[in-house]
Amino acid sequence: MPVPVTVEVSDVEINPLDMAIWDFAGVDGLQTAIALFSAAVSQLAPFQSVTTRFNQQPCSVLRLCENNFRVVLSDDTGFSQAVASLESKVWVSPSPTANLRLPATRGIERLAQIATTKPVYRLDPFPCDRAVPARIDGAAIVAWHLPWQGQPRLLIQAAAADLRTVQAAFTGTA
Repeated sequence: MPVPVTVEVSDVEINPLDMAIWDFAGVDGLQTAIALFSAAVSQLAPFQSVTTRFNQQPCSVLRLCENNFRVVLSDDTGFSQAVASLESKVWVSPSPTANLRLPATRGIERLAQIATTKPVYRLDPFPCDRAVPARIDGAAIVAWHLPWQGQPRLLIQAAAADLRTVQAAFTGTA
């Protein structure tokens, strides 16, 4: 039986200030993503992401479903205005999720011990530029493995009401 792994409390960043996370969706969601980021986003399957650029800054774009996307930016200056300027049939708003950012290796190892997924989703392997919907102690999460500022990171997104439960599951604290 594998030894339980925990993540150090000091390694867990709650709602990191250097990440602006936006959601957009709608009938023209895919066309908007292509216009903002490149045709590469059209090749993404749900729960796949790509690292690209927005306003000369690196960002990551996650395809949640057919016309629904989540974007992580280091600076959100102008993002909602850029979407609005396209006059597309989409809505855009800051993501309502609470976020935990962890070092990828240890975070993924702990995630595999505490999370459950439904078929077709798996946590092993969990390559970079992928996301997995899962549950931790009954809380619905999206675990997103992405490169951030040159380092692989694990971003756990959950409802704000579930943040402490999810954090405690990673760190082994109550």
